[in-house]
Amino acid sequence: MPLKKQMSMKEIFNQCQNSMQGHGQLIKSLQELYSQTEFAAFWSEFNLLMKYSMLVFTREPAVERTIDFITKFITSIEPEEPPRDSVNSTLDNISENNLLMEVLTFLLQVHSAKDKAIRFRCCQMINKLLSNLGEQAQIDDDLYDKIYGSMLERLRDKMPVVRFHAVMALARLQDPRDDNCPVIKAYLFLINADTSPDVRRAVLSCIAPSTKTLPAILSRTRDVSDTVRKMAYLVMGEKIHIKALSIAQRIQLLQDGLTDTADSVKDACTAKLLQAWLRMLEGNALDLLSSLDVETSTETCELALYALFKPSPLRELVDKLDLLSDDVLIPFDKLTCESAMYWQTLCKYIHSKGTEGEEELEKVLPNCLKLCEHISSFVDSLKAIDDLEDQVEKEFILKQLLLLVNFMELADNASRKAIEKLFHDILMADHIGHHLVKYLVPCLCEFRSSPDAVITYFAETISEIREPITMVEMGMDEEAKRQNDLKIASLRVKLNQAKEELEEHVRNQDFSKAADLKAIISELDAEKSILLNAAESKHEEVRTEKTDVATILKCQTIVAEMLEKLTLKSINPSLQMLIESLLLPGIQSEDSRLRTVAQRGLGLCCLINQDLVLQHLPLFMQASKIDEEEVRATALSVMFDVLHMHGMDVIKTSDSEADDSSEAMDTSSEAPSSPGTTEEQTKNTDNQNHASNLVAFLSGFLDSESSKLRTIAAEGQAKLMLSGRVVSPKILSHLILLWYNPLTEDDTHLRHCLGTFFPVYAFACRSNQEKVEEAFMPTLKILLNAPLSSPLAEVSVENVAELFIQLTSTKLLLHNQNQTVDANPSHANVALAICNEILSNPDSFSLKLWVKILNQLELGTEDLISNKETFVLIQRVTEVIKDKQCLKSVEKFQEYLRRLLPKEFLAEIEDQTKKNMKTEETGEITDVIADITAASTNQTVLNETQLGMADTSSFFQEPKPIRRTIARSDASLSKTPTGPPNKKKVTKSTGKKSKSQLQIAAADDSDLENNVFASPTPTRASVRAATKGVDDAENKKISSPTPQ
Repeated sequence: MPLKKQMSMKEIFNQCQNSMQGHGQLIKSLQELYSQTEFAAFWSEFNLLMKYSMLVFTREPAVERTIDFITKFITSIEPEEPPRDSVNSTLDNISENNLLMEVLTFLLQVHSAKDKAIRFRCCQMINKLLSNLGEQAQIDDDLYDKIYGSMLERLRDKMPVVRFHAVMALARLQDPRDDNCPVIKAYLFLINADTSPDVRRAVLSCIAPSTKTLPAILSRTRDVSDTVRKMAYLVMGEKIHIKALSIAQRIQLLQDGLTDTADSVKDACTAKLLQAWLRMLEGNALDLLSSLDVETSTETCELALYALFKPSPLRELVDKLDLLSDDVLIPFDKLTCESAMYWQTLCKYIHSKGTEGEEELEKVLPNCLKLCEHISSFVDSLKAIDDLEDQVEKEFILKQLLLLVNFMELADNASRKAIEKLFHDILMADHIGHHLVKYLVPCLCEFRSSPDAVITYFAETISEIREPITMVEMGMDEEAKRQNDLKIASLRVKLNQAKEELEEHVRNQDFSKAADLKAIISELDAEKSILLNAAESKHEEVRTEKTDVATILKCQTIVAEMLEKLTLKSINPSLQMLIESLLLPGIQSEDSRLRTVAQRGLGLCCLINQDLVLQHLPLFMQASKIDEEEVRATALSVMFDVLHMHGMDVIKTSDSEADDSSEAMDTSSEAPSSPGTTEEQTKNTDNQNHASNLVAFLSGFLDSESSKLRTIAAEGQAKLMLSGRVVSPKILSHLILLWYNPLTEDDTHLRHCLGTFFPVYAFACRSNQEKVEEAFMPTLKILLNAPLSSPLAEVSVENVAELFIQLTSTKLLLHNQNQTVDANPSHANVALAICNEILSNPDSFSLKLWVKILNQLELGTEDLISNKETFVLIQRVTEVIKDKQCLKSVEKFQEYLRRLLPKEFLAEIEDQTKKNMKTEETGEITDVIADITAASTNQTVLNETQLGMADTSSFFQEPKPIRRTIARSDASLSKTPTGPPNKKKVTKSTGKKSKSQLQIAAADDSDLENNVFASPTPTRASVRAATKGVDDAENKKISSPTPQ
C-alpha cells in the first residue's frame, strides 16, 4: 500500500481556510512537519505564510479560519523533553514552546505598524493565543511586561476594532486585587469615554468585578447603545452576587432593565439578572422581594414578579403558592409585606388572563364574605400597634388585602353590602390614616348610581368623621350637690322619726295613725330616691368636632379622591359646602400636608367650574412661589391643568376682575390705548397681555433649582404646546436647551417626557415645524455664546443641530411618511438663515459648524425660489470664506444646489454675476435675485430673534489571570522589539486574492516585511492632536449620554 504523501505547509494553510471541521487533522499534519523540520527553516516559512492572513482587514471567513488555525496550532505544540518539575509544568510548556515565543516576539514588534490590518491582526492573534492557554498558565515577567505595554498602547489606537481586540488581550493580565492596576484603570477610562459601543461592550465582558469597578459597570446599564446595556446586565447576572449591591442599586437595575425600550435588554434583565438573583436565593421569590424593599418600590417589585410569572404556566404558579390556608387566606402569622404583595400580584396576573385564568383564580382568591371578615379582624389588630415602623408595615399589608377586592365578582347583593360596610368602617376608624383612602373611595363610588348621590354619601361620611357621636357625662356642680346632700340628710331624719312613731303606734295598736304614718314614709322614700338619682352623673350623646391634623387630612383626601374619580359638570350645594368647610380653610393651615391636599382638591374643582379659576388663580400663583416644595409643585400642576382644560379663555374677565388679576400676577401697567382703538379691542389686548404674562410666569419655573418643579413645568409646557394652547418658539427653544442641559441628566422623567414630545410635536403638522424652524438659530446661538462656566458649554452643538434638522424634515410629517415629497421648505429657510449668518460674520469661530449643517440639509426641487436665493448667497459666501476646508465644504453644497436648479437660471445667474463683480452690498445682490426670479418682490429673510427668557470581594466572580514568574534566561525571551527596520516609502498592499478564499502566492519575505510590517503608526491621541477638543467633546458625550 503506497504511503500517503505528506502535505506541505503551504497546502495545509490553503486547506485550513475551507472549513473548521478539518483543523484537527491539519494541526496533526503540521505538528509532524514541525517535528521533522529545523526550527529556523520552519519559522521562516511559517512566518511568511502567517503574514498573508495579517494583511486582510475585512472579516473574511477564510481569513478568520486561518487565524484560528494558526493560534490553535501554536498553543498545541508540546516540548520535546518532559518537564522535570511537576509544579512548574505549565510554565515549562509555555517557555519551551519556541514557536509561541517567536510568534509573540514578532507580533509585539509589528503591533504599531502603519497598516490598520496589521495592528488589528496582531491584537487579535495575541488575544487568541492568551485565551487558548490553560487556566494555570504562567508567563515570565519580561514577556508579561512586553504584552502589557504593547496592548496598553493599542488601547489608544484610532481604529475601534484594534482597541476591541487589545481590550480582549489584556483580560488575563489584570489584577483586581491591585488598586493601582493600569489595566483596570485603562478599562475604566474606556468604559466611560470610548466612542465605540463595541469597545465599551468588550470592556464590560473583560473587566474584573470589584468594589472599584462596580460603579462603572452599573453606569453602563444606562448606556446609549442597547448592545452595551445588554452586556452590562449579562455581566451583572453572571459575575456579581446580589449581596454586593445595595437595595437602591438592585431596584434601579430592575427598574431600568424591565422598562428599557429595547427588547433585548428586557430579555437580558429577565432571563439573566433576575433568574441569577433567584438562584442565589435558592428560588425563593419572597426572599427576592425582601431584598428589594417592597414598601418603597412597589411598582418595580410588581414588574419583577410579572417577569417571573410570564414563563411559567398558571397551574404551576398556583401550585407553588403554599401560603394559603383551607379558607384560601394567608394566616396572620404568615402575613408579611412580601407574602401579601406576592399574593395580590399573583391574583392580578391571573385575573389579567381573562377567561383563561378563571379556574386558577378561584384557587387563590377567597370568598368575598370571608375576605371581609379577614380584613376586618386585621384592621382591629392595628389598634394595639404604637410603633410607627410596624404601623407603616401593617398599612402596606392592608393595602394589598384591599386590592384583592378589585378581582372579585360583586354581582350578588350580599357581597356588595359586605364590601361597602367594610370600607365604610375603615374610613370611620380613627387608627386608619389617609394613605389608604385612595384604595377605598373608588370602590365606594361605584356602589352609587349618580354623582350627586356619591357626593351626598361622602359629605355625610365626612361629617361623621369630623363630628362623631360621643357619650358625655353630665354631673351637678358642687353647690347643687351640697344642697342635694342636705335635703337627703333632712329626709333621712324625717324617715327615722316617722319609723319610730310608726313602731310606737303599732305597739299601742293605734292602727289608723300607723296607716297614715306608713303613707308618709312611702312619700319620703320616693322623694329620697329622686334626690339620690339626681346626684348620680348622667351620660348623653353629643357630637364633638375634631380639629386634629390627621382627621382633617383624611377628610380632605376623601374629597380629592372623590373629585378625581367622578365626572362632574357643575358644583352642587353639597360640594360647595365641602369646599368652604374643608378645602379653603386647609389652604390657610399651618401644616404643609393640609395645604398640599387642599390645593389639589381646589384645583380639581377649578377644572369643573371656570368661575373658581378666576377667583383662586392668584392664590395658586402665590403658593407656587413662596410655599414649601410639595405645595408649590401641587399648585404649579393645578395651573397647568387648568390652562390645558379651559385654555387661555380663562383669562377673559371683566374690567374689575382683570385689574385684580393683574395686580395678583405682579404685571406691568397697561399701555395707553390709541385714539383709534375701540373698547372691545382694548379689552382683547388686555386679555392677551394677561395670558402672555401667565405663560411667562409658568415658563420661569423651567429654570427652577428644584428638579421636581422643573420637571412639572417642562411637562406642562409640552402639554400646552402639543394641544395648541400655547404657540411659542421661545418656549420650544427653552425646552430643547433644558433637555440637553447636563444638569438634567439625572431627571429621568424629564428626559423621557421631552424626548417623546419633540418628535410628536414636530411631525404632527407643518405649522409646528415652522415653530421648530424659528427656534433653530436662536437655540444654536445661545449654545455658541454660552460662557465656559455655564453647563450649556458642555453641550454638543452639532448634536443639537442634527436634532433640529431631523425635526424640520418635511418628509417625516405624519401625512407625508407614506409618500414621496419633493418640497422641504423648512430646510430651505434654514439654509437661507445660515448663509445670512455666515455673510454677517465670515471669520466666526463657528464657521465650520454652519458649513457642516449646510451639507446635512435636504433641499427639495419644488422650493425653487428659496433654492435660487440660497444659490446666489452661497456664491457670495464662497467669496468671503478664507478657510480652505470650509470653502471645500461650501463648494460641495453649491454643487448640490446646481443639481436642483434649472440650467437656464444657472446660465443667467453666471452672466449677472460677471456684470456685478464689483457689487459688495447684500442689498444689491438681493435686487439681482428679485430680477432673475421674477416671482417675489421681497427677499426671503429669516427673522432671527434672540431668546430673552433665562441665563443660559466575595460577591464578585474573579477572572483567572495568567500568573507571572521570574524571567528565565532564554535567548528568545531576551529579544525586545527594536522598532521598524527602515522607513522607506511603500505602496499599500491588501494581500487579498479573492472574496471566498485566501490564496497564498509566492513572494519575497524581505519585501513583505519591509513594505508592510515596518511602518509605524501614531496612536489615536497623536493622530488627533490638532482636534483634541472634538475628541474630548465626543468622549464626554459617551460618558454622559445625551439625547439622540
